[in-house]
Amino acid sequence: MINNLSLRALAKQSRFWIAASAFALLAMTVMPALAQDEGTQTEKEQPAEEPQGHTYSPDFCEFSVTFPDEPYSSRRCEDESKERCYDLVSYTQVYEMSSTINFRIICNPIDSAVYNEYSAEVMQTTLRAMTRKTVVEEYNSGFREGNGYKQAGLAGAGKVGRTPMIYIAQLWIGKQSAFSVEAELIGEAHDAADKLFSDVLRTVHYSGVKDTPPPVKTEAPKRD
Repeated sequence: MINNLSLRALAKQSRFWIAASAFALLAMTVMPALAQDEGTQTEKEQPAEEPQGHTYSPDFCEFSVTFPDEPYSSRRCEDESKERCYDLVSYTQVYEMSSTINFRIICNPIDSAVYNEYSAEVMQTTLRAMTRKTVVEEYNSGFREGNGYKQAGLAGAGKVGRTPMIYIAQLWIGKQSAFSVEAELIGEAHDAADKLFSDVLRTVHYSGVKDTPPPVKTEAPKRD
């Protein structure tokens, strides 16, 4: 199965396998996860376990992601008056100075009317605008609409200096929040890095509207 192979080990074989692996990793967050073993168990027969680690999901945010440890959070503002601000959550892990994973997460409150404005085309265009300086070659993109949310994803490749990178971006739109995910897998093949990269992406999901008053909305951040 492609999902059980190292992304970068496949990347050494051919561009076809790079694209196939990137799409498989993207699909893991788009498709509902089913508990499987060597047989054909279904989700009902074996419910998925709750992810262990630190889950990021603010009260106003309808989405969540779980990291092995607490990620770093910084406050960013787009204007001098500091009225348009947001939290940027990041997580980095370096393996033997040869392989690195990076995650950048933003969740912003939005008006419910925004939900209808985000079509598949708008969301995919937004993702490409986010990644235009990062992705050299796009492999796959996708869109799905669930009960109360929309999700678009993009998988591609780029470089950090001269080092190859696999890149996955996701944009989730709910009735009260917008959630963006940028994930980078940089450097040489490393089993532990590849596994953690896919494990964190598997935890990204729609968790539902929380029974709390939403904060004052801010404009979505713009990427330089």
